[in-house]
Amino acid sequence: MIYEYLYALILLGLAGFITLAAGIKTDSKRILGGFTFVVLIAAFFILLFQEKNYSILSLNISSFDTYWALIFLISIMVVIIPSMNDIKKRFDVYYALLLFIALSMVIAAFTYNLIVLFVSFEGVSIGTYVLTAYNKTKRNLEASLKYFMISTIGTSFNIMGIAFFYLSTRTFNLNVAAADIGLGFNRSLLLALAFITIGFGFKIAIFPMQQWAIDTYDGAPNSVSAFLSTGGKLVAYMILLKFLFLGFIPDYNYVFFFFAILAILTMTYGNLAALMENNLKRILGYSSIAQAGYMILVFALIGYSYYPAVLVSREVFVRFAIASAMFYAIAYIFMKAGPFIAMSLVKSDKVMIDDIVGLSKKSRWTALFLAVMLLSLAGVPLTGGFIAKYFLFFSLIIGNLWWLAVIAIINSAISIFYYFRIIIYSYRKEGENDFNMAPGIKYSVIIMGLITLALGVSFALYTYLAGIAII
Repeated sequence: MIYEYLYALILLGLAGFITLAAGIKTDSKRILGGFTFVVLIAAFFILLFQEKNYSILSLNISSFDTYWALIFLISIMVVIIPSMNDIKKRFDVYYALLLFIALSMVIAAFTYNLIVLFVSFEGVSIGTYVLTAYNKTKRNLEASLKYFMISTIGTSFNIMGIAFFYLSTRTFNLNVAAADIGLGFNRSLLLALAFITIGFGFKIAIFPMQQWAIDTYDGAPNSVSAFLSTGGKLVAYMILLKFLFLGFIPDYNYVFFFFAILAILTMTYGNLAALMENNLKRILGYSSIAQAGYMILVFALIGYSYYPAVLVSREVFVRFAIASAMFYAIAYIFMKAGPFIAMSLVKSDKVMIDDIVGLSKKSRWTALFLAVMLLSLAGVPLTGGFIAKYFLFFSLIIGNLWWLAVIAIINSAISIFYYFRIIIYSYRKEGENDFNMAPGIKYSVIIMGLITLALGVSFALYTYLAGIAII
């Protein structure tokens, strides 16, 4: 019974069709949202407790892959309840789409075949185009159109990258390529890396492929923005991580400098642009770009792992780097999705920074935990974001990359200004702003803030991740 290992995938697929069928009888957001949440929880525990280290069909399932699959499910779970406030009708189609997207994300987590990765990633992308336009307002449609047009360019680059990879290795399987990686210098392999980095770079919003992100995050429903900036981005990030580690010889100087320069430009651009912005969702959008810059430092570290300046063995160094990426991913979901969901507290389509004045007067706990998540994004101690950055910068330091660590720390210091600006506005008491204190929004923000705090003392989680950070 090999199919017992596919229970989670079968459950997600069947539940998607059941949700669509249920839509014939009911469009109750509580019933459909509750059903979707229960299905995701069930899939989460099936994946958590099922056997690891086996292969079935085109799927290789290890603790590393399972961790990413669980993260992707969490990124959808956190937007289920807030969506009840943001989505206006046809909840059956909306929640069915989330389940099909979850299915595609889990397949992406478990496969090392570039064709399967590409198809599953496009499954996620097509679903998110629809979600972005879901309420069919002018802003939604414009955001979706920009997202779709730019994404098609990214898709073209991905196809070219996969083609060049096949020309170089004669396989689409990253594990097979890794076993035969003694190919030496190969121009078409370098082209494959460049094309795939550009293709997935659009999704991760790496500079200069970030143009779509701000308008799309600003124009999409808040819950969808939260998902696009976390789950959608992390799928592309994981695929690029797998490709770089297995499908490419990382001991080229080009790889390290390529990603180091991209990381510096991305985080600096995101932070400086956020400083000059007054639209709150766009500030969070620029912040998301800056966070992408920190995260791709891990790619630079993998490229640097062959340098003799590294203070530990290559295996340990790479494990630290990958574990840092894994911890950053879980912290990032809560500290980034939470503020986007908090935008639904404001009764305005275009949320300016003035609109959040008086939030603490209306609900001190909501304001407090929103502040916690913003401080976490800045990397302030006792938050998940601090631990994530601490281990990431620690990896840079044991690689003797002090200069890169200093640039990243300076960027974190710059970001404090615009995060504190939001917090200060939320604690101002003048003004008569009215807020939407729907329990689904309010308690989602508080719970995500609490988890962000809990991650701030989760040193043991990083130790566990270092043990399973084996691609």
